[in-house]
Amino acid sequence: MIDRKDLLGALLERVGDIRQQIGEAWPYHADPETGAFETVDDGDWCGGHWVECLRIKGELEGRAELIEEAVERTERLRPYLERDDQFRGHRFYYSAARLHAATGSESMRTLAMAAAWAMRSMAIPQNGAMPIGFQVQVKSTTLASRRIVAVDNVHPNLRLDYWAWAQTGDETFRKGAMAMLDVTIRDFLRTDGSTVEFIEYDQDEDKVLREFTLLGIADDSCWSRGQAWAIAGFLRGWHEFGETRYRDAARATFDYWWNLCGGEPPPWDFHDPDGPLDTSAAAIVVEQLARMKVLGIAEADEFADRLEPMIEGLAKHVKPTGRLVDGCFNQPRRFANRSELIWGTAYLLMALYYLERGSVPC
Repeated sequence: MIDRKDLLGALLERVGDIRQQIGEAWPYHADPETGAFETVDDGDWCGGHWVECLRIKGELEGRAELIEEAVERTERLRPYLERDDQFRGHRFYYSAARLHAATGSESMRTLAMAAAWAMRSMAIPQNGAMPIGFQVQVKSTTLASRRIVAVDNVHPNLRLDYWAWAQTGDETFRKGAMAMLDVTIRDFLRTDGSTVEFIEYDQDEDKVLREFTLLGIADDSCWSRGQAWAIAGFLRGWHEFGETRYRDAARATFDYWWNLCGGEPPPWDFHDPDGPLDTSAAAIVVEQLARMKVLGIAEADEFADRLEPMIEGLAKHVKPTGRLVDGCFNQPRRFANRSELIWGTAYLLMALYYLERGSVPC
């Protein structure tokens, strides 16, 4: 059995190493052998994840300068509040909302609240689905639309809804999040528990025009990171709203996953079991399981019992230097497909942080 404190310590050391390596840039993905990071100027979709890594390290090590750096980097993300992009949910939840929870900063609260309303304004009127947005961009693939919805969107698009609902009690956020969860069950969840990656909806009617994939092996396959977003999204929805249909959707998606790979990291696509693994997909699920375990969610043992085997499975892919490798960014383009991915590191770090702290920030 792994020592979680040792694993957490290794990840914290790696965050320090990355910080020294990248300077003012933003980490993205690293060569699995050398640990050299490719960087981006704007944080891309995972800038908030790096902010959270810095905040966690600052809190656990009592280093106020890292909290200050996390705030400064969040201010650098402020211009992207106006970008019509699904990942504003991640970008500002893991930065502004969590910094507000940790520091009480009203400036961070205002920024997170502005992002929450901006995200909520994206909903498709006909069915409440949360689209990818006109300006969504991940460096490895670009797709833009207010009519295309990804299975991912049940996770990043709703992070700020839960936070803003808790902050304000405004039913707009509760109803909006539930609408997206329900559309995901209706349209993205297959009978075997697997999920569709993308759906394009009609401009004027609540009607599916096509189902397709960009990051999976085929339109009818199951891309594992999308499945991870769905599992984590449904589990969080069940926690927030107590609706058994979200528990049942989480059970269906998680059972599909577990029956194919158990506690080990999944292949990048479940229809390509001999292809690259994606540790970042496993880390997404682990973060949500750790959250539920720490919060003591009633009737959640069937899910929480899978946490330790999944941490054990991920630990096999963490090098002594704290580098979580074997993450698959984009296999169809052979882009960073066996790499250290900054969000994979972030989600595993968050999970271990919750378990160490015995609570979650927000």
